[in-house]
Amino acid sequence: MSDTHAHGHGRDHVPHVTPLPVYLKTFGTLVFLTLLTVGVSRINLGHTVNLIIAVVIATIKAVTVAAMFMHLYHDHKFHTAIFASSLVFLLVFVSFTMLDTEYRGKFGSLDGERVRSMDDPFNKVPPPAAPPPATTAAASGAAPAPSAATSAAPSPQK
Repeated sequence: MSDTHAHGHGRDHVPHVTPLPVYLKTFGTLVFLTLLTVGVSRINLGHTVNLIIAVVIATIKAVTVAAMFMHLYHDHKFHTAIFASSLVFLLVFVSFTMLDTEYRGKFGSLDGERVRSMDDPFNKVPPPAAPPPATTAAASGAAPAPSAATSAAPSPQK
């Protein structure tokens, strides 16, 4: 049995050696993109535009890392397709999650409109309102209480 089959690689596996200048160029690219991200973040272009620019730069950095350090650039294109499809599915799952974030916190303000009776859940009974004070005093036959403005006024002296 040969060494190639002992390590689990197929017959079509051809090892490659990446030269040091390619790694140094990759390092320079990543440093440049990081400095570009910091520079753009200091310019106020609006929250949304800054976010889009930062995501685009981060995506370029991620593709660079995947191509060079995960060796997707030199590997079979099928492996690149598998990796790209996993990113597409991740994007779909995150997008569905983000659709929910628009409605978070909106139902906490509906506490006053909760159902009062489980016998008729669609009948939202409003809370009982207190009757105005003038109607209560007139209905009981008692004299209305003097207001604070009239009792605090000085009485005229004769």
